[in-house]
Amino acid sequence: MQIIQTILGICGGISIIGGAGAIIWKVLRPAFKMSKRVEKLEEYNDLDYKRLKALEEMQKQQSKCLAAMLNHQITGNGIENMKRIRDDLLESIIDK
Repeated sequence: MQIIQTILGICGGISIIGGAGAIIWKVLRPAFKMSKRVEKLEEYNDLDYKRLKALEEMQKQQSKCLAAMLNHQITGNGIENMKRIRDDLLESIIDK
């Protein structure tokens, strides 16, 4: 009789520990998933930020080029400035 009570006590302890472990796992698992998701989103955010900065720089180069062409159309000179801007624009395109 004593042995049966001991076995039942051990089984009860195991089931309590197992149940507690399952509850803890169910609580912690979403937190781990969320952490991985946040890390991935931060990585994408950094990449997107770099792309936006590159696009802004390219847009600045294109605006300078457009302004130089407009100025040349209006005045008929500024060829050296246009050559310099062309070189800057080509360098920018090649680097990216």
